[in-house]
Amino acid sequence: MVKSSRSKVCLMVIMGALFCFLVSLAAVASAAPKRIGVTKFETNGLTVHVRGGGYYDIGLGASDMLATELAKNKNFQVVEREQIKAVLDEEAFDASGAVDDSTAAEMGKIAGLKYMVYGKIVSAGAENNNTSIMGISYNQLNVKVQIAVRMIDASTGTIVWADQVQGVVKKSGGSIQGIGSSDTGVTASVYDEALGIAIKKIADQINQQAPTVGGVVRVSGQRVYLDIGMEQGAQPGQRYAIYREGEPITNSAGEVIGVEKTDVCTVKIVSVDGQMSIAEVDGKGAYIKQGDRARKI
Repeated sequence: MVKSSRSKVCLMVIMGALFCFLVSLAAVASAAPKRIGVTKFETNGLTVHVRGGGYYDIGLGASDMLATELAKNKNFQVVEREQIKAVLDEEAFDASGAVDDSTAAEMGKIAGLKYMVYGKIVSAGAENNNTSIMGISYNQLNVKVQIAVRMIDASTGTIVWADQVQGVVKKSGGSIQGIGSSDTGVTASVYDEALGIAIKKIADQINQQAPTVGGVVRVSGQRVYLDIGMEQGAQPGQRYAIYREGEPITNSAGEVIGVEKTDVCTVKIVSVDGQMSIAEVDGKGAYIKQGDRARKI
């Protein structure tokens, strides 16, 4: 009887340890950043003239801006374009032609990426209308940039998200900084402004596929301290869902594929530091504890 009791105790200890291990394994898997790459956006021969008679490589500007925005989401590990190119060159992969879904997936798989993002600058231009009213010169400047973009799952080759977005900048007045002649259009900085608006829309959509996730590090009354700060894109006014992770979920083969999640409440960020933010509970109070998770909504 004693041996039987000891065996049961040992079995329970082993099962408990295994459960803890599976929970921690699932948590690590869910928290691990997903490697993502951004190719240079295609322009299909589109040239953007800027003030002074030069040219602006708007495709390169778009991809660099997007990589910078995505790097704020700590759920992503953004792999530099040059690093991807170095791997492709080493594997003798010819990426000189136009990128499509299958090419992007193959490039991503070779570079060890989870996602590959590529886009195309559909149009980019400026309208500069000069009018004179009662001897007073009046300028109206409209700059538009339109981008088609796709996010590909490199492991499956499927399209995770695709859309076409537009960035528009409108300026008016007697004298507008950045306007050049009717030939050369505007300065690159004005195109950057329009491009930035479009890129922000793209980054917001991509981030929804892997929303920013952090953790509760301290609770003080209605105030909740999160390990998400400016470096992760946190801003005052943003709302986060607080949830609690439970038992791991396994498939038929016994592999951990997820973790049970229980919603606790929502919080609103009121102040932000570099790597931390302070939030307040929305509505009625809820029992939040250190170790709970936070997901941007």
